[in-house]
Amino acid sequence: MHGSKRVLFLDLVLSVFRLNGLLIAEGDDMTEGLGLTHARWKVIGAIALSNNGLTVPGIARVLGQSRQAVQRITDVMVEDGLLEYHKNPKHKRSVLVLLSEQGKEIYNTLREVQDPWAIDATEDIPVEELETALRLIRRLIKKFN
Repeated sequence: MHGSKRVLFLDLVLSVFRLNGLLIAEGDDMTEGLGLTHARWKVIGAIALSNNGLTVPGIARVLGQSRQAVQRITDVMVEDGLLEYHKNPKHKRSVLVLLSEQGKEIYNTLREVQDPWAIDATEDIPVEELETALRLIRRLIKKFN
């Protein structure tokens, strides 16, 4: 039994890698009209879903990227007027990253493309399957984090 479980897991790993590549391509298609890359799309999405901003290490955790890589992209996005750094009442040295007004506008425009895409992509997938897949993926993330 262990052999087949191992093969199943490795197949899952390869499938997740493949899905990641496909999602990056989908993100690039969706965001190119807005002048965004998939990297910026992910950062904007992570911050928008957080409600009250995230620190750079927080964004890095959510996206599974290095703090340095996230710091580089947030610095450029602040320069471009998409994000803003704010004092963090909970942590003196780690600022909060929030969407600027322009960032919020881009996020709202993005949702006009992203929401129908998400609805269309999941049309034939029952909610329970999505919940099960999300639980499994989160469990694996926790294990490797």
